[in-house]
Amino acid sequence: MSGAGATQARDALFARFLGESFGALPQAVRDGHMIGDGLRLSGRARVTRGPTPWARLIAAVFGFPKASDEVEVVVTMRPKDGGELWERRFAGKPFWSFLKVREGRMTERFGPLTFTLDLHVADGRLHYPVLAGRAGPLPLPRWMLPVSVASEYAKDGRFHFDVRLKAPLTGALIVHYEGWLVPDPGQPV
Repeated sequence: MSGAGATQARDALFARFLGESFGALPQAVRDGHMIGDGLRLSGRARVTRGPTPWARLIAAVFGFPKASDEVEVVVTMRPKDGGELWERRFAGKPFWSFLKVREGRMTERFGPLTFTLDLHVADGRLHYPVLAGRAGPLPLPRWMLPVSVASEYAKDGRFHFDVRLKAPLTGALIVHYEGWLVPDPGQPV
């Protein structure tokens, strides 16, 4: 990569954080993280919600999407304060997170909760397991952490995501959303 593409890769949060392993990702996944001044992706997803009251409560607190066999998804990513603000819209209903590197680790914040991720590349996929968390400045004990089985990969030349979140304590499904996204050229971000 040379010229503007190399500069954009150096400036991209995920490319900087992952270093050489970023290049091992399929092109569709790399493109999905080259946000520049802002990137909008759109596609379709299937959403499954956990059936237990505990899982439903957690999903409601985070604003995770409702169950659906097929739903429109729009993801908008913008640079902000040295990180990236992600807005995900499932059937028009938004939820946000903020990703930033802190103390050499990728973090993702949902409102007052911040999770430290073991973001890494393996088997051509980008994985997002949760290592630690905190509520405001207070660290969360390990038993209070959600289990994240989340990855991004390419299939048929498209960016795909598969995110399964399980509740602390019980391991019950909170939400599972999987689908695909493509760049939304010409759309304002």
